[in-house]
Amino acid sequence: MTVIEEHAARPGLSPYVENVYAVVADVPAELGMPAMDLSVVLTGDLTASIRQRGERDFQPERTGGIVTGKTIGLRRDFSQTVILLNTAPADADDFDPLEFVHLLSHEFCHAFLGRLRAAAGTRPARPVRVQTPAEAAAILAYEAADEYRCDLFSNRVLATTLSVPVDEAADQHRPLHLGDVFEDGYRTAFARVLDSVHPGWPDLIRSYQHHEITLEDMFGRLVKETESMLILVAHADAVEQAAGHRPLLADFTDRPGPHGLLASAWNPLRAVLDRTQLIPPLSDFADVDRALQDCGRHITRMWATLGVSGFLTDDDELYITVA
Repeated sequence: MTVIEEHAARPGLSPYVENVYAVVADVPAELGMPAMDLSVVLTGDLTASIRQRGERDFQPERTGGIVTGKTIGLRRDFSQTVILLNTAPADADDFDPLEFVHLLSHEFCHAFLGRLRAAAGTRPARPVRVQTPAEAAAILAYEAADEYRCDLFSNRVLATTLSVPVDEAADQHRPLHLGDVFEDGYRTAFARVLDSVHPGWPDLIRSYQHHEITLEDMFGRLVKETESMLILVAHADAVEQAAGHRPLLADFTDRPGPHGLLASAWNPLRAVLDRTQLIPPLSDFADVDRALQDCGRHITRMWATLGVSGFLTDDDELYITVA
């Protein structure tokens, strides 16, 4: 593992990287993971650093927040992998070491999952044609599952290395968890964007039916917004789980977006995650990953309830229907 600093990264963070790596360094061997050449890039300009490494269309904005870290497999099998972390400028006073340790631990988990998925043979092949809804949904499913897993992996790192006082007079402490780091930040962000799901998604489809946007634009936006919302749910639900609370969506049964749409897509994923290991070893990874990707069918069913479905024609052309 090597550490690189670029684009005026905040100095003095390399020891954090080395200390967290020392905590997780034995995990790959325990999982039976093949060797990996791993680099951690600390950057003052995350967008520039990511674009320099091949993702030229990268934009940091996401539903509910801004991307602060990303893991990229420089080789398709993730044998050479880079973790990129946004760091505040040297004169910024808003640096939070707990959030940085969380982000770093989270991205280490992404690197491990990427290497395991490639070694297990369950990483989807590069597309040679436009993806069907089912193919796109399978990827959305495991990506959302990975965000949930990586947050809980970070939670384990935090809990094994840090504690918070429970009774200072009695010198009693408990392990620190993600709820201490983020409090209700993700829950608040989720609640704030619910209208983008409902009535947002029905309105998006209606705009196509009224000839205000093209079919291609409508479906592309629906897929992208589904991806963003499922990832936000995964983050928020992981914080709830880490804090010992009930599942996130159980508190939003009065809203049609999370109750009628998102729950139908997320709850089956959460069920698989609840009954399997946080990071399955290589010997079990393929079976678990196939179960997660199979949950993509619940995403396509969610789209179908909105009236959107699709299939490939005999000429390998994507045909989208809107009821």
